Amino acid sequence: MGWTGVQYSALRVAAALCVLAACLRRLPFSEGLATLLLLLSIPLAALLLIGWRDRQIAPLLIGTLVGGAGLAADSPLPLPERDVLFTSVMLALHAMTPAAPFGSFEARDRVDPRGGWERPARVVGLAWLVLALTHSLRAYSLAFGNEVRLEDTLWPSGLAFLVVALDVFFLAATGLRPLRAAAWIAAFTMEAALAVLPSAPVGSSAFLLLHLFAAEPAWWPGRPLARYGRPATSPDEPARLYYDGDCGFCHRAVRIVLSEDANTPAAFALRFAPLAGPTFERQVATRSDVRTEALPDSIVLVLEDGRLLTRSAAAVEIASRLGGLWRAVALIGDALPSRLLDAVYDAIARVRSKLFAQPKDACPILPPELRQRFDP
Repeated sequence: MGWTGVQYSALRVAAALCVLAACLRRLPFSEGLATLLLLLSIPLAALLLIGWRDRQIAPLLIGTLVGGAGLAADSPLPLPERDVLFTSVMLALHAMTPAAPFGSFEARDRVDPRGGWERPARVVGLAWLVLALTHSLRAYSLAFGNEVRLEDTLWPSGLAFLVVALDVFFLAATGLRPLRAAAWIAAFTMEAALAVLPSAPVGSSAFLLLHLFAAEPAWWPGRPLARYGRPATSPDEPARLYYDGDCGFCHRAVRIVLSEDANTPAAFALRFAPLAGPTFERQVATRSDVRTEALPDSIVLVLEDGRLLTRSAAAVEIASRLGGLWRAVALIGDALPSRLLDAVYDAIARVRSKLFAQPKDACPILPPELRQRFDP
């Protein structure tokens, strides 16, 4: 399904933040047992956020969140409480997902960054079915019901017609898999727009996030950014990422790339080598068009055609090649001013040596099948 560890860990963090938001929204209106349950949800959500025993914690959180929200019935929030409903669905889906994706606390000491982790197809399918039911109910309510959940002034007939049409399109895509990517993009874009309306109902953000649980990152395979074009089918040299072999932060960045390139076609996959190694000396340092003293000492990306990228340009291109939800990150980064991104990159580079201990070896500790992608 294209889900990788860090992509899913980001989704888990967002679900934990939804739990915290739902609790904090109700605490001022709760008392007694309701307050106790909502307060108990907060440390449980923190454990979910870091990925410690999160599959066992998810069902507990459903109980404390639903119980606390139900007992805090005097709050001014409208019923049904959509934020609790959609957050609980996310927690249930998470409980069915294998433990320890890369980026979770439980995967911190694993040699293989991937660790054989894979999100089951049935979890994505269940998320899609829940969304299809929700979209169909809303379409029916808007088309034939007498009550509209947003203020009438925000639902002119044209907008209501568009929402119904997209809801029906999403429902149709449930049985027609070739339509799913287009239907998902249309629904996610619509929900993002509705979530920022002044009178968006409570739970709009949770409903938007639930759409990510139904996404299949394999819909968006990795590829170079448009301005760099496609490499030749059989380039003389693959794209190669040179990194600081003495930097613990750089080692972890390489491990992240290796954990996340499940959606990268073989033609765009990266090889790796240390900046201080003979491969860099032979293929980069000897080039007449390169001033090695002007290059950053963190990462340098050399593309198949020999073009050299550094700082944020290299990071954005790497994200684009990872595919999946990383493609969205790359497209956003590509649209932002390079000066701003380079400033952020340089700020991190200045403190990177203080974030992690210096490694003992120039190559990260990896299983043999991944070490084959490293050059001296």
